[in-house]
Amino acid sequence: MAGRVHHWKGRRNQSRVAVLTEALILSVMVLAVILILRPGTDTARAAVDSPTVAARADDTRLEGLGRVVDGDTLDVGPVRVRLHGIDAFERNQMCDRPGGAWACGAAATQSLRDRAEGRPLVCRVLDTDRYGRKVSRCEQDGVDIGGALVAEGLALAYRRYSQDYVAAETAARARGVGGWDGSFDRPEQWRSRARRPNAS
Repeated sequence: MAGRVHHWKGRRNQSRVAVLTEALILSVMVLAVILILRPGTDTARAAVDSPTVAARADDTRLEGLGRVVDGDTLDVGPVRVRLHGIDAFERNQMCDRPGGAWACGAAATQSLRDRAEGRPLVCRVLDTDRYGRKVSRCEQDGVDIGGALVAEGLALAYRRYSQDYVAAETAARARGVGGWDGSFDRPEQWRSRARRPNAS
């Protein structure tokens, strides 16, 4: 009789251990599923702490913080972008005004910095140029930054590639703003002359 009671107690202890083991395994599995399905806080923190990484980038769209190179070139996240349809004064280019020469290229670069440097940009990719840059129309807070430069007279409509900003250039010229307050070489003429071996 005593032996039977002992045997029954042993079975009861084994069944308790089995139930506890199953419960533990089930808990671990539930926890694993929760961790897999829940977005990781480390991932979210990394996205916030890495401003140079594009939030989204594919063949037709770029999103990220801007880093300006010159008046019509910038990085959007890790991607080099050439603004579509405009040709800004080159960084070292000088223009003439009634009061004398002025650094129109530096003004163009600074204007783009004011609009895009460290700011979130949304760009629509239209092409890739021969230097591998993504030719794009970019907006900051809904404002077309290329169009804004043309409207300020710090960039020209790049008619060879697009007619999109011809009206904005015509309006800037009529108002006499930026380069239209005096005279200048078109940026492509300035680049061509700067590339010549004997260019001053």
